[in-house]
Amino acid sequence: MTDDIRWEVVEESALSLPDHEAIAAMLGQAFPDWSHWYVGGRDYAGMQPERRVVGRDADGVVLAHLGIRRMFVTVGGEDVLVGDTGIVAVAPGLQGTGVGRELLDRAHAVLEGLRVAFGLLGAGEDRIPFYAHMGWHEVEGAVGTFSAFTADGVGVTETEQGGWMIRPVAARLEDWPTGEILLNGQQV
Repeated sequence: MTDDIRWEVVEESALSLPDHEAIAAMLGQAFPDWSHWYVGGRDYAGMQPERRVVGRDADGVVLAHLGIRRMFVTVGGEDVLVGDTGIVAVAPGLQGTGVGRELLDRAHAVLEGLRVAFGLLGAGEDRIPFYAHMGWHEVEGAVGTFSAFTADGVGVTETEQGGWMIRPVAARLEDWPTGEILLNGQQV
């Protein structure tokens, strides 16, 4: 199935309104409980990505997507350059076909190109096994704090325990500091 998908890495500023609308349409299908976020051209729920990995069919329909943004996070008082990775999704009809594996393999190449120490993502507990199979490592007992916005744009501080995962890129796994993760802003 992945042979039929046209993959591209796109800088945020290169996306057109129709691109944003196509991404938002797929995200709304992939995350039905959050579909109120993904309306019109709004294809992110937090910080806009810097780069996106997008998979499309021959007609241009978005089938897979993720966003990455370089940022410093503070972990146990130490600043760490990460590629904050989020809005990871595969169209519902293609889940379980290997498209997610291809998407994350391509994401790792983008993280390497960005020369970050680690990839960082917040995963739901039910998705940890998939990401772990793809080379991500759960940070046991991690607590992460970040700025979140409601669909209406109201800012709130969120703290989440568990589900924080890292992927070593230009650093070793054992180089990840211990302590609370402060995102100093929003998540992708």
